[in-house]
Order: sequence, then structure tokens, then C-alpha cells
Amino acid sequence: MIKLLKNAAIATMNRDFPRAEAAVIEGGYFAFAGTEHAAEGWLAERGHTDFETIDCGGRFVMPAFNDAHMHFLHYVKAKLSVDLFGTTSLAELLERMKAGLQNHNPESGLWLMGEGWNQDFFTDEKRFPTAADLDRVSTEHPILIMRACFHVGVLNSKAMEMLGLDSAKAKEHGLFAETRPDGTPNGVVKEHVFDAIKSALPFPSMDTLVDMMVDSQKDLLSHGVVSVQSDDYKYCPQGGALEMMGKLRQAAEQGRLKLRIAEQVLLDDPQRMSDFFACGMDDQYGNRHFKIAVIKLLADGSLGARTALMRRPYADDPSTRGLAIFTQDELDALVLEAHRHNMGAIIHAIGDGAVDICLDAIEKARTLMPHLHPRHGIVHCQITDKSQIMRFRELNIVAYTQPIFLDYDMHIVRSRVGDALAETSYAWKDYLRLGVHQAFGTDCPVESFKPLPGIYCAVTRKDLKGRGPYLPEQAVSMEDALYAYTAAGAYCSGEEDVKGQIRPGHLADFIIMDRNLLEIAPEDILSAQVLETWVDGARVYQA
Repeated sequence: MIKLLKNAAIATMNRDFPRAEAAVIEGGYFAFAGTEHAAEGWLAERGHTDFETIDCGGRFVMPAFNDAHMHFLHYVKAKLSVDLFGTTSLAELLERMKAGLQNHNPESGLWLMGEGWNQDFFTDEKRFPTAADLDRVSTEHPILIMRACFHVGVLNSKAMEMLGLDSAKAKEHGLFAETRPDGTPNGVVKEHVFDAIKSALPFPSMDTLVDMMVDSQKDLLSHGVVSVQSDDYKYCPQGGALEMMGKLRQAAEQGRLKLRIAEQVLLDDPQRMSDFFACGMDDQYGNRHFKIAVIKLLADGSLGARTALMRRPYADDPSTRGLAIFTQDELDALVLEAHRHNMGAIIHAIGDGAVDICLDAIEKARTLMPHLHPRHGIVHCQITDKSQIMRFRELNIVAYTQPIFLDYDMHIVRSRVGDALAETSYAWKDYLRLGVHQAFGTDCPVESFKPLPGIYCAVTRKDLKGRGPYLPEQAVSMEDALYAYTAAGAYCSGEEDVKGQIRPGHLADFIIMDRNLLEIAPEDILSAQVLETWVDGARVYQA
């Protein structure tokens, strides 16, 4: 049935026609947006007399949110783990794990997992936990706990035994597996070594995980998030990524999947990438609710764990400048292979050293094959200087940024990288000034998937307790923040012609809010609420 959305304060995200008060929905798409009088005239001209009227009561209406980078499958899996977010001491972490052990069923075959600790918040010892600490929880059951950034994990002795992580294997892993003075592993694993462990762990069946993903979509829909671009591919159970892609596509075709998922396919070695393309997979796979969008790569780690790759040693730890996942030649080859198939490569890079090698790899691909124009991007791009940001524009690179990171990072960035570099980092306004495509996301479950806290950080440059601002000149307007969370995200997945705006021909994905985000004071952003979420012109959530 045709629907008339009226009596609304609509922010269309269409820069040619930014405001409207009414819209017409037909067949799951917007057919008209403009004044209420014009909408009624549009319906009358076409002889439409049988239509549903949705009176918004003057409420604020905007396109549904699009999270440009997250890990939805990991978010779902995390529901099986002990919540370690907010732990303020190593002692508290161990107590939570002990409590989790009481509810753990070893017969399930699953490991005891914990997620979300951050040593910077510990008041007793500001260090990574080790196997010796986790052995105080249990030496009989395998245990793995993950730092909040998910770039560092800690195993207990039983887990190391099951994985065969001994002195010889730790030596083979080098800097990616910490050791004691005698060369034996201490349980701390990092980056690709940690990723390989995570992907090989026992988890529920694929059908169970798909059911959990379908069930968990309600969490996101209730906060107005209808589209996500998600890094799930490598972390599908038993390495069955292609099978799981098929099951998710099927769930979409069956109408079970209301959330729109665009996969950012993590392929971290040449053989896996070759196998992916040899199977006929590319960014044409899927449908409106599940598709493959880009290739994902990892260039470094995280700032909090000091594994982000810096040009120079860390200001607060001169013994390291972080960890490089690839050499320049290795990264060049991977980006070029994606480019050859006309698929965008988006690369995780947090430190300025990692951003350098990403920029160079993308420039090389564009130079060698200038006839192809995939949308390459850099994910996070936190620690940068002005010349690097200029190269984003020159190379037409998308900046995938997460404003919510400011909540924590603003308190450590100067100590980690020094004042000079801190003055040019998290430079969201500079991307906009230069015309760089910039899309917002959360990196959930590193941070909550909720959009409003990130929007608050973007427009205030403050943390969620109101402290700051940090580099207030890099604050963006509310209009630009909402655009980065809607239309800009659609651009990243190649869908800017069909979603992200309220305009004719775009999917009728929108939200109704309890207050006008374009008119409220910044401090009121965090208390705003989504009242209704609509997908394909149908209501899927109502407060």
C-alpha cells in the first residue's frame, strides 16, 4: 500500500533539497519528498486515493543510520562471553571470570571467554593479564580473554597446551606472542596470531549463529541502525565463510533479515584472496539485505595496546613503535589484487606509520591500473599529519572514522604519540574541508553500536562525561555528522543511488525521533531516543 508520511520535520540528507515535511512511500521506496501540500498534489495527480497516512506529529525524521564499520558476528558471539568492559582492576577481571566459570558448561565444547578489559583503566596494576593470572581462575578449562580493542588476547595454560603454543611456537610468532625471560610464552598473543586463534575456536553451529544474528538485529533496529558494513568473513566457524555467506543471503531472501549487511571481507593472505575470487565471489554477490562490499585488510593494531604502527617510537614507550602486519611489498600485492578485480580494499590503519604504507599501496594500485576505479579506503586513520590527509583527497580514498573513539583516546593520545602529532590527529573536519568521503561507524563491539554517542563526540569533541574539548576546531556540524552516518555510508558500499537519503528512488529506510537533532543543544544528544524504525517502508521497531 502507498503511504503518506506527513506532519514531519524531515532531514533528507539530500544536499540539493535538505528539508521536507512530507514523503510518499510506494513499494518500499520513497516516491516523493517535499511539502505536505505538494505531496497531496502528487498523490491526486496519479489518482491515488487509497493510501495509509502516517502522521508524525511534528517529529524529526531522517534516513536510518548506517554504521560504516563494525563486526556484527563478533557482537553476536560476544553474548556468549563474560563481560569485562568497565573492569577497573586485574582483581575485578579475575573475579568476573571466576563468576563466569560457575555458569560455564564445559560439555558444550566451548572455551570460557571474556571480552572488554583495558589495562589503562586498572587501578592496581596497569599491565596486560597473563596466563599465570588466568590460571588462578582455572587450569582445567581453556580460557581466552580479549582486550577491548580485540587486537590482544590472553590465554591460560590449558588453552596454550591445547593450541600447542610452546617456546618453539612462540619464537616462530616473534613479537606477536609475548614470552617470559626463559622464552616460554606468557599467554599474551597479538594481531594476526590472535586472529588465527579466534577464527579456529569452537563455536556454535553456523545455523545457530545465523539464528543469533537474525535475533540480534533487533538490538540495532531499536537504535535506528538499519545498515551495517561488517567484518565477519574470517571469523565464521570452522573456516566456512562461503557457506555462511550463503546462509545469510538465504535469510535475507526469506525475509528474516531486516538489517542490511554489507560484508567487508577480511582476506589476510594472497592465497585466501585468490581462492575468494576463484570462487566467483566479488562485490556483485548478494541482494538488498545481504551483500559483499569490499575487501578488508589489516595494517597494524591499536593505540591503547601500543600495537598501532608509528613512524617513530611511542612517546611513553620508546622501546616500540608498534607492529606492522605486512611489509610494504606484501600490502602492495594484496591491494593490487583487489584493485585488479575492481573491488575496493579498505585497510585498518591507526598509527601514522601504518597510514603511510596504506597510502603508498593504494597509490601504486591506482598508478598501475588507472582504468579501474574501486573505492579504496582506510579504516580508523586516527594518528595522522596534515600531509597524509591531503593524500586522501589526491588519491580519492574514503576515510572510515569512528568518533566514539575520542571518548577514550583523547585521554591517552598525547602521552602515546606526543603533543605535535596529537595536534593533527582525529582530524574529522579536515577531511570534510578537503572534500574527502568520510563515513562514521563504531567498530562495535570495540565500542557500542549506538550511533548517538559517536555523533555527540563528533560535534562536541568531548568525552561522554563532558570532559574536553580535544581539538575543538575539528568538530563537525550536526548536519555533517548525520550525513556521515547515513548517505556517506551508502557511498562506501556502492549504494548511494538507492539508500541513505529521503528522496525519490531511495529505499524507505528511516527513523522517527523524539526530538529534532538539528535544533537541540549538544548536551541533549545523548538523551535523544529513536521512537520508530522503518525498513522498506514497513515499521520494524516502535518504542
